[in-house]
Amino acid sequence: MALKVETVKVEKGQFLVLQEQNEELETETLGACVALAARDREKKIIGLWVFVLPAEKILNPKVGGVPQTFFAAEGIDIFLEALEKAGAEREKLEFFAAGGARFLEAPTVFDLGGLNASMLRKLLKDRGLTLKAEVCGRPFPCRMFVNGKEAMITVKISGEEEETW
Repeated sequence: MALKVETVKVEKGQFLVLQEQNEELETETLGACVALAARDREKKIIGLWVFVLPAEKILNPKVGGVPQTFFAAEGIDIFLEALEKAGAEREKLEFFAAGGARFLEAPTVFDLGGLNASMLRKLLKDRGLTLKAEVCGRPFPCRMFVNGKEAMITVKISGEEEETW
């Protein structure tokens, strides 16, 4: 008898890390937000993080109570440390990104999706890490799914197009 896979939603500004579990992680619809999936195939560890803004300094200082994982610059190391605490080895992690939609109607000055995707690439590069694959910057929203048992990452774009890594 096959075990039922439980789906767990990763909310914006949060992450989850799983080790060899019968769960699937999924995002809500990603517009300008970016989802970063990480996997260590050898240790069977996966993680999924969804950030909303490139850096905390963009937010009005009067806004309080926002977790650091809401921001790419402040949340990246928290996510990486959680993966390592679960047993992943940083040099064996593979990274995949989706989201960062660039809506054609929006003026370039409001290209939050582009800023988010660029910030992620820079942050990974600064840490000697790279994306193995990405679906960022398209003019359509998407969702990311990470299958814990199979360590497969799937991106569904506007519910039609699909990529699996």
